[in-house]
Parts: sequence; structure tokens; C-alpha cells
Amino acid sequence: MKISRDLDATELLELIFIYLTEVSSLKEHDDIMIVLADMGRALTSADRCSVWIANHETKTIWTKVAHGMDAIELPMDVGIVGNSITSGDKIIIDDVYEDDRFNPAVDKKTGYRTKSMMVIPMFDQNNNITGAFQVINNITERGVFDKRDMQRLMLASTYAAESIIAAMLSQEIEDTQKEVVFTMGAIAESRSKETGNHVKRVAEYSKILALAYGLDEAEAELLKQASPMHDIGKVAIADSILNKPGKFTDSEFEIMKTHAELGYAMIKHSDRPLLQAASIVSYEHHEKWNGKGYPQGTSGEDIHIYGRITAIADVFDALGSDRCYKKAWSDEKIFKLFKEERGEHFDPNLIDMFFDNLDAILHVRESFKDVYIEEEEVVEKLPPLQTLKVLGAYGTKSKDHGTTSFELNRSNVIDAGNLLKPLEEHSVDIENIWLTHSHLDHISDIAYILDNYFALRKKTLNIRGLPPTIKALKKHFFNDLIWPDFSQINLLGSSEKVVNYIEIELDKEYSLGNDESIKPFKTDHTVPSCGYIYQKDNSSIIITADTYSLENMIDIVDKDINIKSMIIECSFPSKMKDLARDSKHLTPKLLFEALKKLKRDDITLYINHIKPTYLETVMSEIEEFKGKWEPIILKDSDIVEF
Repeated sequence: MKISRDLDATELLELIFIYLTEVSSLKEHDDIMIVLADMGRALTSADRCSVWIANHETKTIWTKVAHGMDAIELPMDVGIVGNSITSGDKIIIDDVYEDDRFNPAVDKKTGYRTKSMMVIPMFDQNNNITGAFQVINNITERGVFDKRDMQRLMLASTYAAESIIAAMLSQEIEDTQKEVVFTMGAIAESRSKETGNHVKRVAEYSKILALAYGLDEAEAELLKQASPMHDIGKVAIADSILNKPGKFTDSEFEIMKTHAELGYAMIKHSDRPLLQAASIVSYEHHEKWNGKGYPQGTSGEDIHIYGRITAIADVFDALGSDRCYKKAWSDEKIFKLFKEERGEHFDPNLIDMFFDNLDAILHVRESFKDVYIEEEEVVEKLPPLQTLKVLGAYGTKSKDHGTTSFELNRSNVIDAGNLLKPLEEHSVDIENIWLTHSHLDHISDIAYILDNYFALRKKTLNIRGLPPTIKALKKHFFNDLIWPDFSQINLLGSSEKVVNYIEIELDKEYSLGNDESIKPFKTDHTVPSCGYIYQKDNSSIIITADTYSLENMIDIVDKDINIKSMIIECSFPSKMKDLARDSKHLTPKLLFEALKKLKRDDITLYINHIKPTYLETVMSEIEEFKGKWEPIILKDSDIVEF
């Protein structure tokens, strides 16, 4: 399976699941290695993938699995792969013929032309280098490998070192199946932004409780190996729900609950004892002793013991860990809850066993603390992607939908349609609001953050906009009629004013410090308006805000190679083109017709400002009219990379 475009998160997880499921069914180590190489190639959109094994006794490296090549053996200190294995470095090269480490002998022998390359060393559990993954010639339009490819190949690399190499050394194939289960469990957790150590801890807690309950060593070990699959169904849950900060809506929670049945459906037909146990864990770990759990509402001892044990292990670890929607609970708070839920959520006998074995459980937690070393290493070796946060993504306020706002950094935001809800008291840290125009959906929360947190604010809030925008705010909003004129009110205990109005100029670059800047450019709306180019570390994103014509934006993007991404509004369905024209907004058809004039094809397109009433229709039309584009429709709280 070769893929010539970048994978999105869902496709990535589905692809990994397919390959790891295939590995779990194989018995011959050569077959396993071939599938692994195919996975490495597909994950990174490479033309070829080689899995190299290091023989430290003979000081050689060899491969049996190299697409398009016979098995070969080379000295360990030769070439880029040898350099990676001897140094432990992860390597990305855009053109290997410009790198002195490249050994062209294989190209000369085969007639193949190597250009881009990425190499990831493989480490065993003792942190010894056992070999390397090598992918050659990225076949997407980019033509080179990047940080995302490296992160994806690291999944395959870790799996190879700890599982497949063991199989090649003639260890039991069952060990490989166990690693497949663990890896798939870790993948489910990584997609919801947790760490692989969560599934390790849950596995160890489960075995402790299983032995305390009276299961024999073999069955307790089976549950330990199966428990990492408890949330595998999450691979089918949308990112927007899975990683949502804050409380789910009723409909979102109903979708989230389906992960138990989805995980069960994935593996229930397997005849392997390990996967049979995993299917039970996936299906029943959200059932409650009192019958109020899901998906079946089973109660008491009708819940399988695997489900009852994993429920306690999972909840204990989840409550004690930071998640995207909460901070970790204290032990005292967790223990209080467990005692309250004894006989309600949890099997009362198992809760007693939990407290009887608390020292062993806490020892496991200490032994498998969350760490983020790999991510830090990647960031150090590769230029990081820049980001901004979407505080409000939609064309008007409604339930669960905030209107236009972007957080550039702690001190600077673009527009103020939705600041109060996502930032709360942290809104006092905002020093500059860069307005695109004067319409209410882009300015409304200026009033509310000042009103709610007036007493906490220590610095003047600078409201920056085009001269007509500033004039409109003074005359029609902060005029002591609609809202107090905070430019005439002092900060508490200070002679400084709460608000300062600053007029900005089109096409002038303003420094934000720390290699960051912002530049307004003219846009086409019913009132004087601008968009912004936000630049950080030589990477830029252009944000149109409300507009009808894209001609000025297209001209800017075609000329500025530092612009990597665009955020463009698209408010109404195409059948409302007359309203869109009169109100100076875009429809999907108008948007993609306009983008045909853009000469560049290396830009990531983000779409915002859809009116919530027409959300489903507009999303469907975007899919219909998008052509060559792969647009990303923004939601509140999304992180935009550029």
C-alpha cells in the first residue's frame, strides 16, 4: 500500500491498526519484517523502506527487508544508516548527494536514484541500538520528509525494536501478539493526547487486582496483556470530540460512549485468547456495579471480572493524570471518590482489594511516570511548526459555537468575538487586540472581559485597528451609552487607563517580540476591514477575516513564500450567493472559484466563519467544490499549525 499524500489523524490510526492486525496473524519472522517495512513506507509516503539490523559482534549492519533490493550486509560505520546506528541520531536529508555520509555504491549497483532520506535508530528495552528504519524518496508533492513523517516512523521503529526483532531472534510469537495489543492500546491513547505509560500502568494495576481477586498467574498475566486495548475503539472517534477541552454536550457524549462497542467489534471475532480477553475488556470496562454504565447497563457480577478490574485500574490512572480537559486529582480526592463509589460504580470487594494493595499500586505509578523525552528530542533536531489557537471559529454566536477570535500568544489576539469563555481570568493577560473590522461578532467580548475581570487587570489593553474601526468603536460602542468608555477609566490603583486605542496602517509590519510580527492587509467587506499576516520564525499564516474578494490575498500569498497556511472565511451556502455578495461574504462555490487564481499549490487551507445554522450544508458543499484542495474546517479550540 503506497500513499502519495499526507495522511490525516484518522487515516493514520486506521493504517497503523490494519498493519499491526496483520502482523498479529503472522508466524514467520521474515513475513513480519516485510509487513513492518510496508507499514514504514506507507506511514511516511516513501518509495522504499528498509529495516536494518545491527550485529555489534561483527560490526556490520544487514537487511533482509529493503524494497526493490536483495538482502545486503555493510560495515556498521558506512553510510547514513551506519552513522545513525553508531550515533543514535535521527536523520532527515533532503538530497543525499549533498551529504558526505552518503554511500552511493548501492545506487551505482542498482541504477536507482536516491534523493530524500530519513533514518530512525531502533532501541531495545535496555536502550541499546538494535538497528534502524530507513525510508527513501518521499513521493508526495513535497518530495522531502518532515517532522510529522519522523514522528510516524518512530511508531514503527519502537514497535520493530521491541516486538519484531524479538520474533527474529526466535522468541515466542505470542510475545509479538502481546506487543501488538499493547501498541494498539498505546496508539488509542496517543490519539487522545495521553502517553503510552497510561496503558502500561493500567496493565500493571490490572494484574495486581487480578491476583488479589484470586485469578491464577496465567490468567492474571493474560488480563495484564489484554488491558491496554481497553480504549482501542477511540481510533474511530473524531478528534474534535476526543480532544475537546471541557465538558461534552449530550450528543458528543453519546458519540464518545460508542468507543466501547466499536473496540469490541474490531476484535471480537478473533479466536486468539489474548484478543478474546481484549474484546471483553474493551466492551465492559465502562459498565458499573449498579447497572448505570454503558454500553449494556450490565450490573454486579454479570459484568465480567476483566471489565470490573480494568474499570478500577483505568479510572484510578485517568483521575491521577493530566488530561486535555482537566488537571490531575490529588490522591486524597481519588481515594474519597473510590470509597463513595464502592458498590455503586465499582465492585465493592475489588475496592477493598485496591486499598489492601495500595503500596504496590503506587509503586507501579512511580515506576511508570509520564515522560516526553522523544518529543523534546524531535523538537530540538527539527524546526518546530508554529501554531496559533482558535478561540472562536464560527460566523456568529450560538450554543457551543464561538465567533471569530485567534490567540497568537499570551499577550496578543486577533479579534474578540469569543474571549471570555475560553480564556476566563486569563484574559487579563491580553495586552493587544488586533481588530479586523468593527462588526459586533468580532468585537463583542472586549466588553465582557473588561467588565468581568476589571479588578484583576494590571496593564492597559491596547485595542488596535484601522482608523475607521477605532472611530466606530469610540462612537458606537464604548461611548458611555452602549458600554462604558474604558479609555477614560483608570486601572485600579494606577494612573494608567484601562483601554488605549491605537490606529494601525495597512501593509505595515508590527513587531510582537520573540521573532513574531503581524501585518495588516486590505480585505473586501461592507465596512473598512483588514486581514492579518502573522509571522513567527520565518513561517507565516494569512487570515482574511470577513471578505468577499480574495484578489489582494492571492497576490500576497503568491509573492510571499514564507506563508505556509491560509485561514479564509466561508459563511453561507452557495444558494445564498446574493446575500453573500450583499453582505460581502463567501460561499463554498465562490471560495473555490476564487482560489483557482492562486498559483501556489503548497498551502494548507483552513476555513472558518461558517454560520452555525448552515454548518452541515456548507461543509457538504466544501467537499463538493474543493477540487484539488484538502481544506481543514476549524472548530473552537483547534490548534492551527503553519
